Amino acid sequence: MGRLREFGSRVRGMFGRDQLEQELEEELRTHLEMLVDENIRRGMNPAEARLAARRSFGGFEQTKEAYRDQRGLPIMETFIQDIRYGYRLLRKNPGFTAVAVLTLALGIGANTAIFSVVDAVMLQTLPVHKPHELLLVNWTAKDWPAIVEDLEGSNHKDPAGGGWVSESVPYPIFEALRSQNTTLSEVFAFSSNVNGFNVQFEGKPYTAASQPVSGNYFTGLGVQTLVGRPILPDDDVATAPPVAVVSYNFWTSKLGGDESVVGKTIVINSLPLTLVGVAPPEFFGAQPGGVNDVWVTLHMYPRLVQALNFNGPVQTGAPVEAESAAYFEKSTTWWLVVMGRVKPGTSESQARAELDVIFNQSVDAMITSDKQQENRPALRVTPGNKGLDSLRRQFSEPLFVLMAAVGLVLLIACANVAGLLLARARARQKEIAVRLSLGARRLRLIQQLLTESLLLAAAGGFLGLVFARWFGELLVALVASGRSSITLPLEVNGRVMLFTAGVAILTGILFGLAPALSATRISLTAALKEGGAGSRLGARRSRLAKVLVSAQVALSLVLLVGAGLFLRTLQKLESVPLGFEREQLLMFRISPGLNGYSGPRLADYYRQVQERIAAIPGVTGVSFSSHGPVGDGTSSSSAKIPGVTTGKEGFDLHRHLVGPAYFTTLGIPMLTGRVLDERDNAGAPRVAVVNQTLARNAFGDDNPLGKVLRFGSDAKPRDFQIVGVVGDAKYNSLREAAPPTAYFSHLQAIDAASYMTFQVRTNTNPEALVAALRNEVAQVDANIPISSVDTLVQRIDKSLLFERMFSRLTGSFGLVALVLVCVGLYGTMSYFVARQTNEIGIRMALGAQPVRVFRMVLVQGLKLPGAGVAIGLLGAAAGTRLISSALYDVPALDPLTFVSVALLLIAVGLLACYLPARRAMRVDPMVALRYE
Repeated sequence: MGRLREFGSRVRGMFGRDQLEQELEEELRTHLEMLVDENIRRGMNPAEARLAARRSFGGFEQTKEAYRDQRGLPIMETFIQDIRYGYRLLRKNPGFTAVAVLTLALGIGANTAIFSVVDAVMLQTLPVHKPHELLLVNWTAKDWPAIVEDLEGSNHKDPAGGGWVSESVPYPIFEALRSQNTTLSEVFAFSSNVNGFNVQFEGKPYTAASQPVSGNYFTGLGVQTLVGRPILPDDDVATAPPVAVVSYNFWTSKLGGDESVVGKTIVINSLPLTLVGVAPPEFFGAQPGGVNDVWVTLHMYPRLVQALNFNGPVQTGAPVEAESAAYFEKSTTWWLVVMGRVKPGTSESQARAELDVIFNQSVDAMITSDKQQENRPALRVTPGNKGLDSLRRQFSEPLFVLMAAVGLVLLIACANVAGLLLARARARQKEIAVRLSLGARRLRLIQQLLTESLLLAAAGGFLGLVFARWFGELLVALVASGRSSITLPLEVNGRVMLFTAGVAILTGILFGLAPALSATRISLTAALKEGGAGSRLGARRSRLAKVLVSAQVALSLVLLVGAGLFLRTLQKLESVPLGFEREQLLMFRISPGLNGYSGPRLADYYRQVQERIAAIPGVTGVSFSSHGPVGDGTSSSSAKIPGVTTGKEGFDLHRHLVGPAYFTTLGIPMLTGRVLDERDNAGAPRVAVVNQTLARNAFGDDNPLGKVLRFGSDAKPRDFQIVGVVGDAKYNSLREAAPPTAYFSHLQAIDAASYMTFQVRTNTNPEALVAALRNEVAQVDANIPISSVDTLVQRIDKSLLFERMFSRLTGSFGLVALVLVCVGLYGTMSYFVARQTNEIGIRMALGAQPVRVFRMVLVQGLKLPGAGVAIGLLGAAAGTRLISSALYDVPALDPLTFVSVALLLIAVGLLACYLPARRAMRVDPMVALRYE
């Protein structure tokens, strides 16, 4: 307690200094006068008494200093003094300060921006009540479990064990976990997929991302609605009136942000529901970055998706609803994500143990064969505070690469500012020498110089936060422009502030330590001479400056090589053959099946839309398909091919349902046979067109025309005769080769085509026809909205999101690094010429030609980028192996990229050395000798 009181007294002593100094002065003078009076009483005269008193009392100022040391915190006082002194010095050199702060702000701002995205994706918890209490149910299996016949949502390879991992479970497992557990206060579920539904509100059609949830979803997460109420357990029963909750964004952007909408009817897929609440603005669901517009109940979901029936043409009525509901309650359909909240006083390990028993019992009840028993799923319970991890898995590696890139930019900025400080130390060497000669300790001067560096870093960090805000928004906009809508709420929270402060402090020490040590390691005699510039001190600083420049070149080369490889990858992907014509093609999606269209009525709807769009001036071709080109996904299946497959063996292929004029509209070349057209209707013989890869893999050199693709069971086979072969086309990924693909007429589909992607070929700007296109679709049925409107070129750009993002960002970082290298090299060579002015003057006085001097300086200057390039090539050769998986058709050690970047840096070095070399060749010998 005594030490604590002493510390408190010292802290208080740092404030009210003027009053304390006055009290100290009065107290010391009182003590001095008392000594004088005592000496006078002893018989001394006043002069002798005062002299003896001063001799006995000691030094007046020394006593004050001793008292001050006991009164305050000397370390803090010294630090504050250094800050004041450093601030005055930086204010006297605005040019140097501005360049250093701006350089550091670029490096720190880029790092802060990337970290803010890392924070939003990897570190932030869900915006819910006590997220640390949440648990997420997963399962793992070494091989794919036989009991999982149909899985919705995500699944991925386990990086730890190599097996499969997924969050999706069937409805019976959810019911068992909810009803049988005793360790969780809430067990709630939501669908693993977010579906695009047709929504109408007050006569206006929209497409909305909709997710079914259990009745205790909002209460389990602890989310309160902004307006109205959430979905409650009583809403999630078959007999309850259907209700919905909308997101804040949907409420403000589509419903006008009017609170009176609560209680009104919202129509989803032709089914009326009551809108009961609006979610808070910060809530996006349990998937970070996800977009949800409408939440409905689990029991409502089968009725909403009855148009996506799985057993034939779309129908309506209670029997179909019952069949659809039974499908989702089957144990073989794994479609729900389950989360729970741990009860107070219960440990996570207790909850895991209990849930494991319940999960295994449920799986035991599902297993009906030894094959299913061999590879059964095992429960894995993970913390649910951050929600689902699909976004983290998608962005973890790209963010790591970007963090490495901005780290290189920051190191280059540090080296650049360190070079500036070295040049500034030369101008201050006499000041430092005088202070050392007057008794200042070297450690004290290093402390003060580091304080100045920290001031620069703090200013750079503050400005970097401004840059980070702008750069972070740009980065999120770039990420959100991909094929999937992603929402990332970036905020400057405590973690981001702490990261920025840490980076600023580390940066200040990093770029300030070497110049501070160099500036205080001097010979006083040489430094105090007028000609001290030619001393060993200058040579030592020159060597350090050259090392820093070479380091900048090496780091820049690594960064530029990475940017070059990403640029080459982007160029390769942009020029990859797609199999169809990419220009002047507009695409959009409609889902009439969600509004009750089925059978002949559905086919007639597609026909009318096709005919109306074809009549728009500027349209040269119209068709539609179940999956649009590039990034719209595919449907895979397995067929038996008589004469090719045997027994139960199947031939894996991708299948597309298409409308008339599909191949001509997209520009897919017909190699042999005929196309699919209006004659291939439900009453005609079933036919198919296959791509070149399927024909080659299945039939080799044989003619595929007339061969059969057989689907269904042996008892009820559905045979499709091949009538044509077309060229390969890419639908899913530009990086992958076109898989074996079969095209079928939508009128002869095995499954109902409740939605279609239309392709519109034009002879003008496709985007100029969007308004007319919307109008024609509305003329057929105004209640069916169109969505996903974009051109094929735009869709290709979206599919290349990561490649374009890496190319642009690393290219921008590389450009900044290039500028910093140029500035650093120019400053170093200018310093070299200034330091060697007398030597150059002597050389020219002795007959050296200006051209030889020019060549000498140029050669000296090129040694710096040359050494940096050599070191950087080795670093790049090792570093590019880490990004080899992100490259396409470009080797990690691409000679063209390495040589181009090396030549670019040499050229930049020549440019940076040119002006100092020109200045050196124009040195007047007489001026230089007088300077000496």
